[in-house]
Amino acid sequence: MAPPLSSPLSSTLPSWLQGFRTASAPRRTLACFPYAGAGAAVFRDWASHVGPDTELLAVRLPGRESRIGEPPLHRVEEAVPALLAALEPLGERPLILFGHSLGAALAYATARALAAHGRPPALLAVSGRRAPHLPSRRPPVDGLDDADFRARLAALGGTPPEVLACDDLMELMLPMLRADFAMSDGFLEPDPPPLPVPILAFAGAEDTEAMVAEVAGWERLAGAGFSLCTLPGGHFFLHEQHAVIAEHLTEENL
Repeated sequence: MAPPLSSPLSSTLPSWLQGFRTASAPRRTLACFPYAGAGAAVFRDWASHVGPDTELLAVRLPGRESRIGEPPLHRVEEAVPALLAALEPLGERPLILFGHSLGAALAYATARALAAHGRPPALLAVSGRRAPHLPSRRPPVDGLDDADFRARLAALGGTPPEVLACDDLMELMLPMLRADFAMSDGFLEPDPPPLPVPILAFAGAEDTEAMVAEVAGWERLAGAGFSLCTLPGGHFFLHEQHAVIAEHLTEENL
């Protein structure tokens, strides 16, 4: 039997986690994993939607925000041990893992590792990401020069045009962005076993990066129940629909 989780989270969070809502007696913890190029701050506005009984945490990967001086990671597997260590002090209350795009792959890998250690999360929620056994329909970006890579970012729509137009800022961000895309492009599990965790998947109705049918493919991995929620929007529907998503996550009977 795996050892029990340790005492509740202290006031000093590990560098991998940013807290946005402090609950005096939380009933559950919601840990959110950002998409490629993003930091924990993309989940700041969720604090007003998750309710007083939910502790809201967001993952901060190396190479951004307060960790901008650290080298970025290039493989999902590289992040998992540190994520497990960061989540370990949360106590025994139910844990919900939510991730969008690359964040969904990270949340899934973390959920699988937690389950392997006898500590499965109460819910895995994935958003804007094809199921891990489905290969990408586009070629990887590692062969693109900087100009073509920036055009790819522009086509996705997640990077503000003023950021893309600033050469100095892009020079600073490109190593981290390329590393995140390498992490995302390289994550594939051709024949994954079912995960003993319920899975809730969110898809954008107009998302051409992760189409609804590809997001629905997560059902193959859901060993404890599956549901799919399709919302209006393209690949970054997360921003327009974050209140709806947060309410879906925290209305679960956990």
